[in-house]
Amino acid sequence: MIKFDKTAAYIEDIHNNTEFKPHFHQTYSFALITNGSCIVEFKNKTLNYEKNDFRIINPNEIHLVKSGIWEYKSIVLEKDFVNQITFEIASAKDLNFQNKITSNEINTLFCKMYNKNEEAVYFFFEKLISYTQEIELPDIKLKRSIQLIDENFTQKLDLQTLAESESLSKYHFLRLFKNQLGLTPHQYIIVKRLNYALELMKKENSLSIVAVSAGFSDQSHFIKEFKKVFGFTPKH
Repeated sequence: MIKFDKTAAYIEDIHNNTEFKPHFHQTYSFALITNGSCIVEFKNKTLNYEKNDFRIINPNEIHLVKSGIWEYKSIVLEKDFVNQITFEIASAKDLNFQNKITSNEINTLFCKMYNKNEEAVYFFFEKLISYTQEIELPDIKLKRSIQLIDENFTQKLDLQTLAESESLSKYHFLRLFKNQLGLTPHQYIIVKRLNYALELMKKENSLSIVAVSAGFSDQSHFIKEFKKVFGFTPKH
């Protein structure tokens, strides 16, 4: 039997006209809208979610949440854990699920999983595998700069260095990066640092240590950027 991911986050919350800046997660985020409505904007589409709609944010999927008053239940799962399950079920990994699903069966299985019914985990993903979508990969020209950021995002990286890694001018690189990823290089670095900070916060109680370790100048800078992207201040 598949066991629960010990790092899973179970969230029940209400957002009242809270807007989230463009960002992405390293994890899968599964959420059932239990009341109200919200708008989520992805790179090439905008989706409206209402009560009983099921919302999925895949790893590294850039999105922003526009205003709305909505309540939801959410489970955040590590990518490795989801890969373990989908590989066991269908010999498939790194699946990109549809962002919006309307299915009473999915909702029922999710609620059982939310209540930590271990059997429901398997059946939830067995059903979910039929709801996949194509992945839009970044332009191959950007692979070197993305790798450079991914390996050094806690360090200082300037636009000139990133552009030179692609043999492009600063402004050509900036335009291409924004068009391909939906974020500027600076925004991408900030979100990488924030996601890393979230991981550090699972083990470290000091926000000042987390801030500096993740590449922010100090705790104040970290909190400011965190609230700007996620709409609330970091908590333990």
